[in-house]
Amino acid sequence: MTTIRAAFYARVSSEQQAAAHTIESQTTALSERAQSDGTPVPPERQFVDDGYSGATLIRPALDRMRDLATVGAIDRIYVHSPDRLARNYAYQVLLLDEWRRREVELVFLNRPLGQSPEDDLLLQVQGIVAEYERAKIMERSRRGKKHAAQSGSLNVMSNAPFGYRYVSVRDGGGQARFEPVAEQARIVQQIFSWVGSDRCSLAEVCRRLHKAGEVTATGKRIWSRQAVWHILQNPAYQGRAAYGKTHMMPRGKKARPRAARGRPAEPRRSNAPFAADPKDWVFVPVPALIDVALFRATQEQLKENRSRARLGRRRPGYLLQGLTCCARCGYAYYGKTTHQMGAGHQMKDFCYYRCSGSDGYRFGGERICNNAQMQGEFLETSVWHEVCDLLAHPERLEHEYHGGGRVGASLESVETQRAQRLKLQHALERLIDSFTEGLIEKDQFTSRMARTKSRIAELDTKIKDDAGDVDKLEHLRLAAKRLCDLAAAVGPHLANADWHRRRDIIRTLVQRIDIGLEVIKIVFRVMQDARGSGPESIVVTLPRM
Repeated sequence: MTTIRAAFYARVSSEQQAAAHTIESQTTALSERAQSDGTPVPPERQFVDDGYSGATLIRPALDRMRDLATVGAIDRIYVHSPDRLARNYAYQVLLLDEWRRREVELVFLNRPLGQSPEDDLLLQVQGIVAEYERAKIMERSRRGKKHAAQSGSLNVMSNAPFGYRYVSVRDGGGQARFEPVAEQARIVQQIFSWVGSDRCSLAEVCRRLHKAGEVTATGKRIWSRQAVWHILQNPAYQGRAAYGKTHMMPRGKKARPRAARGRPAEPRRSNAPFAADPKDWVFVPVPALIDVALFRATQEQLKENRSRARLGRRRPGYLLQGLTCCARCGYAYYGKTTHQMGAGHQMKDFCYYRCSGSDGYRFGGERICNNAQMQGEFLETSVWHEVCDLLAHPERLEHEYHGGGRVGASLESVETQRAQRLKLQHALERLIDSFTEGLIEKDQFTSRMARTKSRIAELDTKIKDDAGDVDKLEHLRLAAKRLCDLAAAVGPHLANADWHRRRDIIRTLVQRIDIGLEVIKIVFRVMQDARGSGPESIVVTLPRM
């Protein structure tokens, strides 16, 4: 008798479904089915992706489950239906073929997965039809909205920009429209006047708005340059609302920098909005808040401001931009260059990394964090040294996790415990047969039965605890192999790597850099969990200057 190591996978597509806890119905049904089959699924093998699209295979829980199946740590996988694995039929076939080659049994709750050619054909037809219907609905929706916009209808718009109020189809008597909001319209006109007539910069506009006590669309008194820029770029204020300014496209394959504060480490959607060519925009007439001449003057001034800003840039960028964050407040550290007197009484540029929480202008004039800024040269050199050391010695990945030796003990004992449990299970069966045939008395049977069951329960608890450590070790071994492959590919070129090459390597290996008051922690993105942390991550601690 062999113990089946079972797991299950569940997924919902939208963040609204995740917030409404609709995934609980899937997990309950999967747990009940696994329990009825005699293969209960422990918590560490319950893989759930809340609010992740099925149009991509880049999902944290699915990746962890595939890694375990690759190293032979899973024997059976329960899934509610094929579309929970993936919406794309080709992805379904890829996963099915991958697990069949690893001799992993796949169980769908809504239909049995047969082994005959007819069963495979039925699954293929269902997947192709579902994919076709999805593409057909999306294309019909896109063309219908574009045609409505070309006809001058605002029904395709879901909201209105700052300065307007969106009147829906139901409230507008069958036709949506934009209605100017007097107070917000006055602010919009003032912003355009400051830039187009007074030739102010975005920072100066933000300072004037804050001084005047104006509030944003969300009720905040702090105006960001990004919010002002979006207002100045919107053609709706000159009487022409644009439809189709962005379109959804697959995300790039490059590793993302550190996730924004409060955002998941992996994006939930496979697609992201990208700016469309202005030639493809469809314009719909709306009430104008400013005249066309002022709008054009504003665009010319913004263009001139951008050209001046480029002249002052001395470097291609900041090596660790997007990866550094404050260990105290959680806000990002950003790069900053200052012009100071250096050795020999010559003016030089010095790079620093500064905590966003220490900028009072971002938070109503009062800073929320007192973490000091860091010297850029020291921080960038230290991080690059640790990255090179990891690539030169990939074996430290497994040594880091072995630590006190608990994993090694777990690896040696888990198979022994499973063998002991199997023997106790056989002894329990023989005990029942002996009682049935009348070979032992009821009192003896009851006491021996209780002791055997108690011993089996103890072994189940130990196996559950140790199995988690074994799975993590399998993760580490797979990660170490991938790290060796990466080191073999880029290792010979590390010494002569230029700035762009260094940034690409750092972003591939580093998840984030936490800057505290006394120490700096570098967290490598090596088999970490969905939160970007966990026992599989390598954390290097450096003293702060």
